[in-house]
Amino acid sequence: MVSDQKQIQGNSNDILSDEERLRYKDTKQGLPSVYDIYTKFKKNIILLIVSSLGFLSNFDDLIYVPALPMVVQDLHTTETLGLLTVSVYILGNSVGGLIWGVLSDCYGRRSIMLLALCGFILCVAGSYLSPNIHIFLLSRVLQGAFICVTLIVGQATVADIYQPNERGRANSVFYAFYFVGVLVGPIIGGPLSYHYGWRSTFIVVEMLAVVLFILYVLFVPETHQYIIVCKYHETGTKLLEYDLLVKPKLQNPCLIFTHLKETTMLPYVFVLAIGYMSINVAHFYFSTQLSKAPYDYKSNVIGILYVPLSIAAFSGSIIGGILSDYAAVRYMKTLRTDEGHVVPALLFSVLTSIGLIIYGWSFQYGMQVSFPVIGIILCTLGQTATRPGIYSFYTIKYQQYSASVIAANNFVQLLLTAIMLAFTAIIVESIGDGLYFTTMAVVNILATIVPVMIITRKIRLSSKIFEKMPDQSTPLISTDAGQYHE
Repeated sequence: MVSDQKQIQGNSNDILSDEERLRYKDTKQGLPSVYDIYTKFKKNIILLIVSSLGFLSNFDDLIYVPALPMVVQDLHTTETLGLLTVSVYILGNSVGGLIWGVLSDCYGRRSIMLLALCGFILCVAGSYLSPNIHIFLLSRVLQGAFICVTLIVGQATVADIYQPNERGRANSVFYAFYFVGVLVGPIIGGPLSYHYGWRSTFIVVEMLAVVLFILYVLFVPETHQYIIVCKYHETGTKLLEYDLLVKPKLQNPCLIFTHLKETTMLPYVFVLAIGYMSINVAHFYFSTQLSKAPYDYKSNVIGILYVPLSIAAFSGSIIGGILSDYAAVRYMKTLRTDEGHVVPALLFSVLTSIGLIIYGWSFQYGMQVSFPVIGIILCTLGQTATRPGIYSFYTIKYQQYSASVIAANNFVQLLLTAIMLAFTAIIVESIGDGLYFTTMAVVNILATIVPVMIITRKIRLSSKIFEKMPDQSTPLISTDAGQYHE
């Protein structure tokens, strides 16, 4: 295999000479690809299970949120410490992801996933049995640190088995489940805690976790591309990617942030981080505001109001993924750039800002509940449609280090979310709902401007270059050479 990692990473957009391209094509012609070893049915089964695990991550995060007042009362604590149970969960999620990312890229997906899921199942039991707020806080931070493996390894698994021109759709399914978990959690948790108490929510989480653990053991194999390629080579079968992959090494978790500092990556990090923070603050604040005057809704009614948000999250993810793959194929054919995945994402991000403005001012003036619901639906639709395309671009650019790159990006967005959740109540009390969420909307727009300028410039330059070189029609990009075809 290639010994120099730099030959594989960092030059994904370089165009080879005609002679090099023909030589490469001749030597690789007829070899099966690592993407060909799974049947369509097997891929769908794997995608369904890892997506369900992604659902579990957010479901666990929010299922007890409608019952936070009950948690505060039962554990004899303050509202501030009650809200802190959400912040520490997110903090554990962000830090734990860094560890699981580098371990997964080095040692494989399956063993790391199973190890973390075992820890998560134990911590859920700890939350259920918590006698006081301090034990509950400890259990929650550990739950977050363990369950984040589903988001990191789940998306890395998608990148392992799906070709670049299919990855947007696959990621859209993953994020459809993930964001539905954000919204289904309160829908189930509200009535459940209302009738059986807040601890009952963790019984549901525990049962779901055990079922998904068993399904993962039975149906999801190891998918790490280097491990698979080596396994096939030992049996005498050489796969197309054999000479393109290097033996992974265990990295310092802090060093994985170097992947994000490139100008082709950093703008998208801000788009995702600010958008993720915005949608989470809006969702958490939604239940809090509806429990106060002039609404005064009970937890079971608040849970029902999350239903349209769940539909918006699912629809946004699917639509965003489909359009991402369509744009990727189109721009790869005409301009040979894999940034085509992010074009629909940036267009949809505008909806996030529009929704935040409607949402904030509706609560500011205590308008009829349908107005803040419409605002948060637009925000949810825009943000969920944004993510599949950008994450597909991440995993194409850094195929072999996909888990680490995803973990680094998630750390940034989760840390920002945890900080903003801790201060939202104070800021809103000072400046009001309308101004706070309008400011957030403006920041989202500003974060989108830079990547739009970068893509526009790149498309313009690529168009001029390839008008002068019409004979070069088969570029090789990343480690997925030749996979962009319809």
